[in-house]
Amino acid sequence: MSVITKPVLGSPCWLEIATPDPDTTKRFYGRLFGWEFDGDTATLYGEPVAGLRKTAEPALGWTPYLATPDIDTTSRLAARYGGRLRDRNGDKAILLDPTGTAVGLCQCDEGHHFTVGVPGSLAWAELVTWRATLADRFFGAVFDYGQKQFGDGRRFDHMVWYAGEDSVLARVRMALDTPEDVPARWIAQFAVDPDLGFEASVDRARRLGARLRFKPYSSALGRVAVFADPLGTRFALLDPDDSDESEYGSVADDPFDD
Repeated sequence: MSVITKPVLGSPCWLEIATPDPDTTKRFYGRLFGWEFDGDTATLYGEPVAGLRKTAEPALGWTPYLATPDIDTTSRLAARYGGRLRDRNGDKAILLDPTGTAVGLCQCDEGHHFTVGVPGSLAWAELVTWRATLADRFFGAVFDYGQKQFGDGRRFDHMVWYAGEDSVLARVRMALDTPEDVPARWIAQFAVDPDLGFEASVDRARRLGARLRFKPYSSALGRVAVFADPLGTRFALLDPDDSDESEYGSVADDPFDD
């Protein structure tokens, strides 16, 4: 388990879902992961794991927030590389990258808490995009990421981004047969409960109204199943106990936008 209190530049330090129906969203994720809610903050064992933001339309994916010591400085740097600040609310803001994909910024104070790495919390996140090279350049410049290719760069293009020596996020190029009008999105992957197991977790998600996007796959991080929740927002279940270093499966193979 990791409780993030002093995140380094560019590391995920918050997670948020935009939803037009907070009650439905709370009910689904509460039953799936055991989350409780304090207003629009989801907690697990009393620790914050995610937030909800009411919007007119459901988001295609969850929004990770990346740590910065100063939102204004990061926003100015992002603007130099084609990004722009869309919204700001105190110590948090939404930044649009050059392709229009939203990512959060968080200027974390000493009281900031964000729990990851336990069952039912964020385990990993990937940006799935057509414009892979542009994303690498933008995020590398703004957040000073180191980058390492884990695919072959052509048939499967999977770039992992590093804050210092720690891997923090990945960028995946959409599969070649994906329609060009499919928008980029972030896929948040949540760790399954090892006592419940992967298959039972997948079954539970489906019984609660989630729709499996395609056949679960193996990856270097673990077994993965990608869903659309009852309102259509994408997320994934990850079983880190079932990893396969020889596999680099990806959510880029989801060609549908319905």
